[in-house]
Amino acid sequence: MTGDRAIGCDGGGSGARLALLWDGRRHEAKGGPANATSDFAGAVAEVLALLERVAAQAGLAIDALRGVPAHFALAGVVNDEIARAVAAALPLAAVVEEDRRAAVRGALGAGAGYVAGIGTGSYIARQGPEGFASIGGHGLVLGDEASGAWVGRELLRAVIAGADGLAEGSDLTRAVAQEMGGAAGVVGFAASAGPRDFARLAPRVFDAGEDAVAGQIIARGADYIARGVARLGWQAGDVLCLTGGAGPRYAAALPAQMQAALVPAQGTALEGALALALEQRP
Repeated sequence: MTGDRAIGCDGGGSGARLALLWDGRRHEAKGGPANATSDFAGAVAEVLALLERVAAQAGLAIDALRGVPAHFALAGVVNDEIARAVAAALPLAAVVEEDRRAAVRGALGAGAGYVAGIGTGSYIARQGPEGFASIGGHGLVLGDEASGAWVGRELLRAVIAGADGLAEGSDLTRAVAQEMGGAAGVVGFAASAGPRDFARLAPRVFDAGEDAVAGQIIARGADYIARGVARLGWQAGDVLCLTGGAGPRYAAALPAQMQAALVPAQGTALEGALALALEQRP
């Protein structure tokens, strides 16, 4: 890659990473959260600090990066106004957009396929000759089906239904009810819980073996993934990749044709951002 110069940044609610390719050498830095909607000023400050760090690693002044192709994939860039505001705050010309396209490019490389990104939140996306498209990712209140946060919330809903006598419950729901102090404890927890708090309960569901309630939740999450990729045009034989902390946990619950199409992720969202930056070169 001698002679290649590019900057890629992957920023999300749990942290940000930025990499600089400079004449065949790679310099990388990691930092804190960078969500342009929940904390715009904090996100900009974080990526600026990362830029300063990689420039220093390369022995460069920040002004030397001004003409380097750059792609910043940041959570919370939900519209063009936010994208333009982030770009205007950077000391270089950069493409700024939300983080899905870079994550999908990292997972699939340059090839066509479909990705279900299932972490604390969720989205489903397609990359190919038809262009890039995605659905979902609307947050836990209105969506994020199949996500870790959704799984944890659905577990607690099942606990409440069992306590109210509206569902039979299971060993898992009874154990969680006891640990959390019954229905009142569950309600108290949920009153102040955020997506990450709910998501911490998700491994209990995925690791519950033959538990009936856990199986129902997983089946519903897998059905959402299957319907979502089909909505974007997936057909038998098309590549499908499950990413994120929860994504691969759904593999065995998907329809057989989708299981047969599964491939591991080729790389990370940071690799995707770098690849997209390099494609900006004339």
